[in-house]
Amino acid sequence: MSLLRRPAVLVAVLAVLTVVMRAEAPARARAEPEAGGASVRYAGLAGCVCAPWTLWTWSGQVIKLADARVFASKAGKQRAPLALSPDGEYVAYFRRGDRALVIRNMSTGQVREVPGMQWSRKLRSTRIDLAPAGRYVVLGSGRDDRVLDAYSGESSVVPPGLRPWSFSSDAGLMLAVDDEFRAGIYAISTLAEKGRVPVGGALSPDGATVAHFTDDDSAISLWDVAAGRADGQPIALPAGQIPTRLRWGGSGHLDLQTVARRGEKRSETVYTWHRVDQGTGHLQVVDTFAVPDSVHNPIVAGLSP
Repeated sequence: MSLLRRPAVLVAVLAVLTVVMRAEAPARARAEPEAGGASVRYAGLAGCVCAPWTLWTWSGQVIKLADARVFASKAGKQRAPLALSPDGEYVAYFRRGDRALVIRNMSTGQVREVPGMQWSRKLRSTRIDLAPAGRYVVLGSGRDDRVLDAYSGESSVVPPGLRPWSFSSDAGLMLAVDDEFRAGIYAISTLAEKGRVPVGGALSPDGATVAHFTDDDSAISLWDVAAGRADGQPIALPAGQIPTRLRWGGSGHLDLQTVARRGEKRSETVYTWHRVDQGTGHLQVVDTFAVPDSVHNPIVAGLSP
């Protein structure tokens, strides 16, 4: 997991991926059993840094969020935050006009305001992350993070030195990492610790397992939280591709995303989602799409473990 465990390296990797993850309409999609057509594959600014935030969905739709704030300040050098839930079913952003933080349900089109939260100058350097089901929003500024209930508007301060990283599918449990990427699992409602993990990653729907890449990024390891050890042998990853994301489905299946570059001038990036058979280690391709280098500030659904 050398690419994504260490914070300094993580920043560098994300910077590289930001350059390559430019996007237009997806190519060669395969049907995903649990992904609705409106679910978002990725979001970004199409063709121009001043363009509105745009969403690209599983069904091939291209949706422009004309009501979403694009810039964090009048200078126009920093983007206002936007977040996707790991499954792409929900989008969080600050709305232009009334400045409200809103959660958009992609399946229904409903846009819901988060009570008591509005854009202000104090939030210019804030990042936002969105838990499954659009229930909780993480607001992060520097080393200070808080978890905001998107229904009640109530917030909880995350213990100092920890950063929320992944959630159970019902958003009842949160995995948070420290500077060394060691992790603790906490109940969202009380922030009481429920378990420790030697390395952070993607938290399973029931909170019993953490999936993460091995040190050399050649395999996926499954950590049994209750037993305090790895569960079985690591699952080997495809050669020649870069593992970037893991994602648990609500039914307990695990998906792996890999990326590769192609084209005469390597002008596009290919993203592939694989369904992982946790028993046999077999990987089944469930979605592939290619994105050219034309969209700024791309955000891809899933979790960087």
